[in-house]
Amino acid sequence: MLVVISIIAIVALVTLYDYFAAGKWQQVTSVSRNSLVFENRNQEYGAYALRKDYDKNLMWIMFALFMSIAVAYGSYMIYKSIPEAVIPPPPVDTSQFVVPAPPEEEVPPPPKEELPPPMEKTVAFIAPVVVDIEVDEEVVIVDPDVKVSNVTNDVEEENWSPPVVGEVVTEEKAPVTYTFVDEEAEFAGGFPAMMAYIQKYIVYPEVAKEANIQGKCYLKFAVASDGSISSVQVVRGIPGCPECDKAAMKVVKSMPNWKAGKINGKSVSSWFQMPINFTLE
Repeated sequence: MLVVISIIAIVALVTLYDYFAAGKWQQVTSVSRNSLVFENRNQEYGAYALRKDYDKNLMWIMFALFMSIAVAYGSYMIYKSIPEAVIPPPPVDTSQFVVPAPPEEEVPPPPKEELPPPMEKTVAFIAPVVVDIEVDEEVVIVDPDVKVSNVTNDVEEENWSPPVVGEVVTEEKAPVTYTFVDEEAEFAGGFPAMMAYIQKYIVYPEVAKEANIQGKCYLKFAVASDGSISSVQVVRGIPGCPECDKAAMKVVKSMPNWKAGKINGKSVSSWFQMPINFTLE
């Protein structure tokens, strides 16, 4: 509201300035200038009447606008100063509320006295008396001329065979191929030597050359603890060129032994992934 009043005050001041400066020759609404310009011309209506009454009409408009805003602002302040009517809450009839009495605590009955179990008839323990009694053992005399059989009376299984004493059967566990190792497997001579080997021995398929097929073939293979390569497989091949994938697998299988990966300084079998790029110059 204060901003609006400030703007109106500034416009009113500018209007007043124009009104009091209307006597100057430079102003379009100057009385002396209009009298000279419209001398011997029709002065009852038209441009002369508009210029003559312009400042007076603008003053009335600004006065009416200022009074309207002042009346609105005064009405707002009067309305704001009126205290709000506080409506008291309706009376509460407390006679309708009945406070129930607290429930009576039930006293638990006294525990029943447990009667002792009836007495059982017992017999007095009589300690045993140890007496030395002579036992006549029958001694079996084996005739040396009679051959003793080594077959028992029980029925033996047909496929049963006695275990061989001293023979221990051990089951060898397959070596574990690690995905993450401390030191990755490496081609003998490093990455430059590996790239030189691939560029020298890889064969670009003629079908791919004729069809102008290029791309990367991503391979995955296992490097054993002794450096040998096995389980060569294509992770993502070149679309539309299975011959390129076969050529990439062939050159990897032909590689000499690598330096095996290590965990805690020990050579282990590990997986290795490698892309091979087929590019036509």
